[in-house]
Amino acid sequence: MYMKNESLMNKARRAKKLPSIAWAIVLTFLIMDFGAFFGQIPFKIISFFSFANTSLQNENLITLLFELLSFFGISLLVYIRVVKIEERPFSSIGFCKEGWIKKYLTGFMVGAILTVSEVVLLYSFGLISVEHSPSQPVGLSAIKYIIIILIGWIVQSSAEEIVTRGWLMNVLSAKYNGWVGLIVSSTYFGFMHGFNPNISYIAVINLVLAGFLFGLYVLKTNDLWGACGLHCAWNFFMGNIFGFEVSGTSASVGTLFDLNLIGNPSISGGKFGPEGGICETIIIILAIIVIICLDKKNFFKQYE
Repeated sequence: MYMKNESLMNKARRAKKLPSIAWAIVLTFLIMDFGAFFGQIPFKIISFFSFANTSLQNENLITLLFELLSFFGISLLVYIRVVKIEERPFSSIGFCKEGWIKKYLTGFMVGAILTVSEVVLLYSFGLISVEHSPSQPVGLSAIKYIIIILIGWIVQSSAEEIVTRGWLMNVLSAKYNGWVGLIVSSTYFGFMHGFNPNISYIAVINLVLAGFLFGLYVLKTNDLWGACGLHCAWNFFMGNIFGFEVSGTSASVGTLFDLNLIGNPSISGGKFGPEGGICETIIIILAIIVIICLDKKNFFKQYE
């Protein structure tokens, strides 16, 4: 039985088994690898039959949507690990039912503000141009595609948060301390994108910083809903509101605005998307500073 507002770290301490750092990293890798593989199987079968009478645009949409939805397999494996092996409720990773919609939407709003702020910064430095020959639906004609792909981003971002912040960070925090959990999970989050197209040193650093930001948000709000919303908005706005690559991956199935990154790729992010540039570094560091300042003003006491 858990006490109301008990920290996620303390909840994780009730686990029957807590892994070492090395074993936790191996388990996380296996969960993500096998979870994504098995999660793809039903969608591969469905897509095999669904592509017969679809246009190229719809085929691209279905492919990306199914790739994102396949992340559900990762969440399922974490569920098995937490409930069957650690013998604790799945809710203990940060999914308290009370006020979950508000928490998710608050996180989503924070993510939207951060991405819009970055686009404003990129624009002010002259690092954005508008695509005049778009290869995907743009504007109002893209709304239905944008709404559909949002479902995929919800599943994908939540799965990554469940395994990296909900499980990895919390079990290591429980076994060692909060800093170990935060730093190891953030580092893993950065390097798990290391094989993405057009990866760079700046991109890896930014992804580690993003993992730190998401982890800090989880620790201060004491739940996972907000981080899931933040992560979802981050990917969704980057890929399907502004039309950029998301961590080096194209999400070109429909976007509200079709923008291009120009200029020095070390600053703008280039082909990796904004996450590969120094502008993103600035935004994430400022966001971390804001959380620290709010914490000093006891803003997060309401979550204790």
